[in-house]
This record gives sequence, C-alpha cells and structure tokens, in this order.
Amino acid sequence: MNFSGSLYASTENKVGVVLIHGKWGSPSQFNSLGTSMRNKGYRVLTPLMPWSKVRGYDVDYSAALEIITSNIQELQKSGSTVIVLAGHSKGANAAIAYAAYGREKINGVIAIAPGHTPDRLRYHQSIQSSLNKAKGMIDSGSGDKQALFTHRNNGRFADINMTAATYFSYYDPDGMASMPLSTSKITQRVPLIWILAGTTDVLYDKGRDYVFEKWPQHPLNRYHVLNSNHMEAPVDAQDEVLRWIDALPAGN
Repeated sequence: MNFSGSLYASTENKVGVVLIHGKWGSPSQFNSLGTSMRNKGYRVLTPLMPWSKVRGYDVDYSAALEIITSNIQELQKSGSTVIVLAGHSKGANAAIAYAAYGREKINGVIAIAPGHTPDRLRYHQSIQSSLNKAKGMIDSGSGDKQALFTHRNNGRFADINMTAATYFSYYDPDGMASMPLSTSKITQRVPLIWILAGTTDVLYDKGRDYVFEKWPQHPLNRYHVLNSNHMEAPVDAQDEVLRWIDALPAGN
C-alpha cells in the first residue's frame, strides 16, 4: 500500500494518540512507542489511569473513560483530526470499552496484548467471593462504602481497598470490562488492530472469534500475533502499529 500523499493522516501530522497503560502499570511503559510516535509528528498523550499502582482504582470505570475523553478533547484542541486509542493489557480493554461507551468520535483502536477478562468463567470464578461481597454491598445501599476486594492481574492477586461500586464496575462479568460485550455495542465504524503477544498470550487460544471477528467490519481491521511476551509487547509491536496508523485516512 502506498502511504504517500494527503489521503493519509500521517502525511499531514494530524494524528493524535492516547496511550492507555496496563493494570498496576504507568505511562512509562510506553516510553519507546510514544517516542517513535512523536518522532513521526503524532501528538501523544499518556494519562495516568485509575488502575495504576499510584491511584489504586480511585474512580469507577465510567469515570476512567472520562479521563480518556478529556485527553481526546485536548488533542482535538491541538489540531488533531485523527484520534487513535492505543492500549496495552487493561489499557486495551479500556480502548475497546471507549469505542462502545465513549462520548467522542475516534478513528482507530490499537489493542496490544489485550487483558482483563472478567467475562471469562475461570477469571471471575477466581474472584467470585469479592464479586459477591461487592454486589451484596451495592444491593444493601452501601456501594459507596470502602472495603478490601481481591484484584487479579495476569495470574497475580492483590487485595485493594476501594468502594464496592468501583470494584464491581471493573469486575462485573457483564459490565464495561467485558470486551466481547463492549464490541457488540459499538456503532461507529472504527478500525481495530488486535495484537497478541505470541502463542503464550492469555487470549491466543480464544482466537479471532473472541473479539476480532465480532468487531464491525472495516478494511483496515488487522489481527496480528507477535513473537514476544506480555510485558514487551508494546515495544515489539511498534513497527506494526506505526504502519497501521500511517494507513488511516486523514480526518476532516
């Protein structure tokens, strides 16, 4: 494909990217990818999300998506007409959720080693006692009360103090964190590049049908498997990601 000429967003530096970090992570995990994007002239923002170690889930999932909204609006004010959401692990989950529930129009979703899958049976069974506890508190009118709840991250577990409503917003199997459910609610025709870390990726065995084949059809949809691992995927996906963004149509 020929990427030259004004038909493509990258040639006019109209691309704005929100890089959304993973669970218990930080924006620094995108240092390499973010630098490469800025070197191409893209405007790049890397917000500190509620699931970072520093913030400790201080707001619910809906409020987390509003953080993305404010970053998109900042990019738009700076002149970006092509808005791309790129997330790693839980950040990829958030990018997909935004495509379904977010308030601003976006032009592309990059899901790198997508994670956080409370819709999967074994996943939510492993935290079922905390889910029951949170649901019970919400039903009794105590959803705004704090308690210890068990969180899962790539096979690791930690108890974190937060409100029951906030916990349930992130771990409800039928809520915003379900990537298949979010995909079913997407109405805008936005392209997706779904990048798995490798054959050991937690979602590799789920194949294309888990999210990719359910995504609204678009000629730029791509399914890619790296020869990498979960933590290194944002770096190893760099070339594929930049080529894909270069092919996006220029915005108005």
